[in-house]
Amino acid sequence: MSSTSPHGSVADGFRDAMAGLASGVCVVTTAAGGEPAGLTTTAVMSVSLDPPLVAVGVARSSRTLAPLREARRFAVHVLPHDREEVATVFASKASDKFDGRAVRPGLGGVPVLTEDARHVLECETWAELEAGDHILLVGQVLRVHSAEADQGRALVHFDREFHQVGAARAPSAHPPATNHPRETNHPRETNHPPATNHPPATKGTM
Repeated sequence: MSSTSPHGSVADGFRDAMAGLASGVCVVTTAAGGEPAGLTTTAVMSVSLDPPLVAVGVARSSRTLAPLREARRFAVHVLPHDREEVATVFASKASDKFDGRAVRPGLGGVPVLTEDARHVLECETWAELEAGDHILLVGQVLRVHSAEADQGRALVHFDREFHQVGAARAPSAHPPATNHPRETNHPRETNHPPATNHPPATKGTM
């Protein structure tokens, strides 16, 4: 095993190592001044169960960082196996990321993608941490929604490519009438404030 990547630098080696860490793909949305914004990321981590906290790493260069900081609310969408197109669009610099998508307003007017997630976590910013060229936003989870027709398969990013993982589940004898996420057990709202060359910009953000 060599000490760095074939290119020889620690930065390149770090990028290669993180590209080799298979990670779930998420879309994070927010809204500030009535304008929706969103990004694709693999930098999402469960932090705490009591209170329920989740952390999202956002590049300082991301155009979505400013609205995230202003709104202090965001929604984390865990993508299913067949939403590579959604991940690619939200990883881009397109100005029309929400066009043609089923969206409803969540807490604080944050856009929730109702047909493009296995799970949705609606969060309020609980803490904001400096982390090199990224900002780590820690959100307190206020609501959780899960798709009624979850097929048990997920979209992951590995070795700079998207992959589908998980075994397909047999359809129910009585399939639900809709695929829209349903709200499940959620804590009450509180007053607490808070590697390159791959589509998600962190293992990354846009």
